[in-house]
Amino acid sequence: MAERQWTFGNVLGYLYIAFAVYTDADLDEAEKKEVFVALSEWLPDESRSSIYELLETSFTWFKEDFSKNDDDNDYVINQVVGIGSFLKDNLDSDACQAVVNDLARIGQADGHYDEVEQNWNKILAEQLGVNAV
Repeated sequence: MAERQWTFGNVLGYLYIAFAVYTDADLDEAEKKEVFVALSEWLPDESRSSIYELLETSFTWFKEDFSKNDDDNDYVINQVVGIGSFLKDNLDSDACQAVVNDLARIGQADGHYDEVEQNWNKILAEQLGVNAV
């Protein structure tokens, strides 16, 4: 996470995008909308255009990291683990639970909250010390 100028919005945007794409290899319109809504709730003072810019940057970073993946190193997963540590160190338990709840909302947005999404939710919840959804 160090070489980029991460903001809190980028951290959550990256996590939400990675979750939406990595769990089912698709980012459909319902998931995009839910990612936008969730991030907007965290950043109520930001304009819609600022939220879109944050998500665009986060998605660009996600695509860059995805393109670096190889058999020995999964850059996206490494970022997600780093994001989990950042969140655990900087948010209280209620806020950590809210992030996990957001992942469930994003996973359910397309009508298919499948086993892979539930497992990601569980793993992040364990890392954050909260309940999986």
